[in-house]
Amino acid sequence: MDIVSTPTLVYEDPYILVVDKPGLLPTVPLKDDPPDKPTLLGMVARSFPEVLCVEGKNAWEGGVLHRLDTPTSGLVVIARTKEAYASLQAIGKAELFVKEYQCQSSAPQSISLPAFPPFPYEDPVACGGREVTIGSLFRHYGDNRRQVRPVLADSPKQLLDKSTGAWYMTRVWYAGEGKGAKLFTCRLTSGFRHQVRVHMAWSGHPIDGDAIYLGKQQPNLALRAVAVEFPHPVTSQKMEIRIDT
Repeated sequence: MDIVSTPTLVYEDPYILVVDKPGLLPTVPLKDDPPDKPTLLGMVARSFPEVLCVEGKNAWEGGVLHRLDTPTSGLVVIARTKEAYASLQAIGKAELFVKEYQCQSSAPQSISLPAFPPFPYEDPVACGGREVTIGSLFRHYGDNRRQVRPVLADSPKQLLDKSTGAWYMTRVWYAGEGKGAKLFTCRLTSGFRHQVRVHMAWSGHPIDGDAIYLGKQQPNLALRAVAVEFPHPVTSQKMEIRIDT
């Protein structure tokens, strides 16, 4: 049985909460999980029950603005009022909600992932710290559609027809090496399931601990959401909240 840590409250005001989610803890209840399985939303609701009354995109997600994959740790923003949720949704659609991740990869450059198109962008490591923007459509892939694959504008029509229809961008910077692993910073304003994981694997640098996308085997996924930036949903003041890696 996986043992997860307790989430940490990083920021609080009458309208929003920003919480540090531990890895292995689902952000919200998942379809196939038992109703008593711990989630970030459920733990936060013990102290802030109003987050359950927001009923955002889906009723069971409460005021959660954006989900992190279960193995990913880091910052999640949760609205405490319906008005704050609606405002933050509009901020996200305007691409003014920025999420920053840090990750590491120890994989050899020769990895080959099935059903990935050729990588058409520069290698972030070869760019020596200069920004590389990785963009794609996405489609679901594999058993129970548990994986995703990038799709490009020149991909076969049958793949384009199965794609999201929306283009997702991940800005990547190589940050050097530490303890034998390559370190990266990734920033995005709109997100799709597994986006950072897939874009990093596609670039030849799958994230350590990411068995789905051929990352180095280890117990924990080396992906952490370390910062969020957005205008406050009520005051419009610029918010920038960061945590240590």
